Parts: sequence; C-alpha cells; structure tokens
Amino acid sequence: MPTPPRPIFKSRETDDAVYANLIKGGLADWLAKVLSSRLDNPIDVELLYSNDLSNVEDPSLIPDMDVAVRRIVGAIKNEEKIVLVCDHDMDGTGSAAVLWSALIDFFNVSPSLVNVVTSHRLTEGYGITEPVAQRIIDIKPGLVISADKGSSDEPRIKKIADAGIDVIVTDHHEIGANGPPKSAIAVVNPIRTDSNYDKHVCGAGVAFLTMAKVRTALIQEEIREKIPSLAPLLDYVAVATIADCVSMKPEKASTNRTFVKRGLQLINNKTRPCWEVFCSDLHGPVDAETIGFRLAPAVAAAGRLDWAEVGFKFLIAKTKAEAQSHWQELQNENALRKEIEKKLREKAIPEACKKNGQSIVLFFEDGHSGVHGITASRLVEAFGKPAGIFSPKGAGVKNVTPTDEIKIASGSFRGIPGFNVKEALSYVSEKYPELLLSHGGHVGAGGGSILISSFEQFVIAYEEAVNAQIGNKELKPIIWVDGELPIGLSDFNVLDELEKLEPWGRDFAYPTFKGKFEVKAIKTLGDGSHLKLELWDGVKVLDAIWFNAVGDDAVIEFNIGDKLNFVYSLKSNWYRNNKKIQLQIISQIDY
Repeated sequence: MPTPPRPIFKSRETDDAVYANLIKGGLADWLAKVLSSRLDNPIDVELLYSNDLSNVEDPSLIPDMDVAVRRIVGAIKNEEKIVLVCDHDMDGTGSAAVLWSALIDFFNVSPSLVNVVTSHRLTEGYGITEPVAQRIIDIKPGLVISADKGSSDEPRIKKIADAGIDVIVTDHHEIGANGPPKSAIAVVNPIRTDSNYDKHVCGAGVAFLTMAKVRTALIQEEIREKIPSLAPLLDYVAVATIADCVSMKPEKASTNRTFVKRGLQLINNKTRPCWEVFCSDLHGPVDAETIGFRLAPAVAAAGRLDWAEVGFKFLIAKTKAEAQSHWQELQNENALRKEIEKKLREKAIPEACKKNGQSIVLFFEDGHSGVHGITASRLVEAFGKPAGIFSPKGAGVKNVTPTDEIKIASGSFRGIPGFNVKEALSYVSEKYPELLLSHGGHVGAGGGSILISSFEQFVIAYEEAVNAQIGNKELKPIIWVDGELPIGLSDFNVLDELEKLEPWGRDFAYPTFKGKFEVKAIKTLGDGSHLKLELWDGVKVLDAIWFNAVGDDAVIEFNIGDKLNFVYSLKSNWYRNNKKIQLQIISQIDY
C-alpha cells in the first residue's frame, strides 16, 4: 500500500543579532539559540514573559470601533433586543461566551434581551448564511453583533438591514475585494486594509476588545455607575486564540500572547465551573497544548457533528453540575468525532498518495464535512502540501437522509507556511467565477462550496492557484530540529524555562531536539501502535513515549540495546501530583 513521503529534517538557523541580544539579556546559550531561530528582530527579553494588559494597544485604533461602541451603548441604554451571531467553531463559541457574559454578567443586560444564533456547520455552512439571516429577522432585534464571521456576508447583511435591523460585524477573517460589508453600520476587523492594529487577534479577541471599549463608554456616560474589569473574560479569549491557531510570535502577536497568558492563569485557578470540571480530568497544570488537544476538540465537537450550543452552554455554566452534564455530552460527541475522523483519514491517506501535483484536493461521497478541516490538516502534516477535502453538503448530518437532490459539495482547506489559503480560493473565484459558489477564510485555513459536477475542474483550478504562489518548489513534510541539548544540562531546568515561555504555537513552535540514546526497555500501549520506552542518554535513564510508532504490520523495527538517534520534545508527565520528565519521540533520524 502506498505511504506518504519520508519527512525532511532541517536544522533551524539562528539569527546572530537576535542571539547576541538575548545573551545580553541574560538568557542561557541553549535558550538563546532556540529563540533566535524563531524571532526576526531583537526584542526586550522582559516582553517574552510579560502578561501586562497595559501593553495591549488601544482598540480604538481598529476602524469603526467608535461607531460600534456608540451603537452598542445605545442598545444597552434603550434596552433593545440584541442578537449575537457567532461561528460554530471554538473561536466562535468563545466569542459568543465573551459577548454574552460581558452583556449579562458585567453590563447587567437582561438575558431575555439577548439571543445567540449560530449556523449549522453541515447544513448551513460558514458565515451569515440565508437561514441564519432569516432566523435573525424572525427574532426582530434592534441590533445584531457578529463575532468571528460576517466580513464576507454583504448580501445577507443587506437583507437583515433592509428589515430595519442594525448590524455590527466584529471579525478577523479576510475581507473580500469589494471591501467591508456596506450594509453593516460598523465592521470592526483589524484585517481591514485601513487598519494599523495587530492583525493576528482572533475573533474572540476582537469581541473582547469591543466589549472593553463598551465598558469604558458605559462608565463615562454614567449609564452604569461601576463595572469591574473585563479581564476575567480572558479565559474564553485564551481558549479561542489557541484553538484558532493564530500567531504566537512575540514580536508580532504580543496581544495574543498576553491574552493567552492571562487566560491560562484563570483556567488553572478554576475561576468557573467549566474549568473545575475540565481540570478534574487532568494531571498537572493546563497549558496551550492541553487546550489545543484536550479542550478545544471537545468543545468544537458538537459544532462539527450537529448544533454548537452545547459547547457554549458548557463555557457559561453557572454550576459545576451543569458544567459536568454538558462536558459529558461534549466528550461523547468528541469520541464519535474521533471515530469518524479516523475512518476518513484512513481513506484519505491512500488517495492522497496518488496525487502528483503541488496540492491535494479530494472528494468523498460518504465523507463528513464536520471533520474535513481536521483531516485536511493531517494530509498537510503527512505530505507537506496544501490540502482540501470535499463531500456532499450536509454529509454526516444527524437525522437527515441524503437524497439525489444534493448537488453541492462543501470543502475545507488547510495550508503550509508561506502559502495563503484565502488568496488561493480568491484566485479561483476571480479567474473561474463559475466554479466556487462561496468561499472564505484566512491565511492558514478556508472553506468553500462547489457543484459536485465541477469537482474535477476545481481540482485543476486550485492546483493552478497553488502554483501561482509556490511555483515548482519541491514540497515534502518537514521536521524542524533545534539541535542537541548540552550533555549534563538538567532536563527539569530546560522544561521549566520552556514552560515560562508559554504560549508556544503558530510562528513560535515548541522546540524539538535531537539526541542519541540506548534503548533500555520497550512496551506497547493502546492498540499496539504506541510505544513506551526507557532510553539511556549516557548519564541517566529517561522515560519516553512514541505515538503511532508501529505501522500496520505491527513490527517494532529495533530491539533493547540498540543505539538510536531520535528527534524529540521534552514534556512533563504528572502522576499523583508528581512531575517527571518524559521525552515525546517525534521521529527516528539519521545523523
């Protein structure tokens, strides 16, 4: 059976000026090397560790912010009915929690005046779609506030506006060639071409910044006598920021880093019932990786398979019992999501092996649009190429039997470093307007819909769009390596220093090192595909875990006593409140 190409190992290159600056700032040599391969310019060392909200730029710099704030303040003052329209992923769910909690818990708006409207991922797709617009109109609010969507939805926003309803868009997605939606009274989006604000803030971050300015205005205009700081809402912003894979690079995304640092503190302090429940399942503190791999997939699972409300209800739960009930439902949905994803991935990998171009775009008649994005990400990891997956629109939706009338396919796309997914989709849309029925997204991810009958033409057009950006550059999966740690360096000290630099993430990848070890013990875990090892580094024996180390043939290709070169990450392994070092093996490597 064909398999993905073997990855290329590349050593990260350090920037001499950045390295010298970090050494001058008091960092150890090994840490200065790690950071100087991730930073483009010298930086104040203190900013790497800061979580001071005073360093966040004034959000009044975002175009239309003042217009939006005045209208929201007016709606609160006049007790108008408000609809919050939010996306169905983790960023959208976090955005909904930010807006809801700000209005109700901080600004004392009656819950009877606030409605949350989301779209159904499988049947309605992304954005303010026609069914979403109609649901809003039926509610008859005075004001609509979007979050994490709306920047490309002028026709539906016009429909809402024509019904006498004001619409404020808060978003972070790319804006189309025609500019911000003209029918919205305000479009608060730092991505706008006329914006000089930090362009890396996620949807929940933009929603938070908007509500922070509303708080200030409510106090200044004496509509509310006193309102506490909205900083306690940064837990919602943190989980959304991590889940949406926006940049974490210190010198260009300091706002994201500040929000995540503050949010993780709130989560670890268990400031809400949802965090009490979530943390009860864990050993050790919550970090960005825990959110990315444990919380976000579960909260987003409901929106992937059906309506997204359960994740929202979990986040805003007022009691531990309520949060526990919602969390159990999310866990069940996530288990089902994993099963569906596994089946699709097992079909997608062999099909992707047959593709010879610079991109991978697949169609599955029996696919599931709720896991397209995750599966496309797996293809990017395995092949190092931009990838997209389509299936009939609504495929996998609960309680609905697909019919022959389904003519439209919906797809999700994921990109690679140096490639812009939104630009590629826009390229196809502009050059071949008959192909894409709708599309949207940002640099790293996007989505679109096509006629099923147009799939083969779309594959050719998307390959052309990818080539327009990448050319004939050879694309393969790459594993970046930070070199070897000095012999005798305490692994605990290394891990402590890395943990202080949280959050790691996009544009600021967690370090991976290489080293030579003698295998002292081997044990299979789970279904036999994972290995637990004991490795001797010449000084001490270290525990190691290697996920998906054993292929379908179930043969372990090394023995106790073998000396092997591994690429690995240092991780903490908590058991009964005791912290141990564990190597997470990424790959075997030839020096």
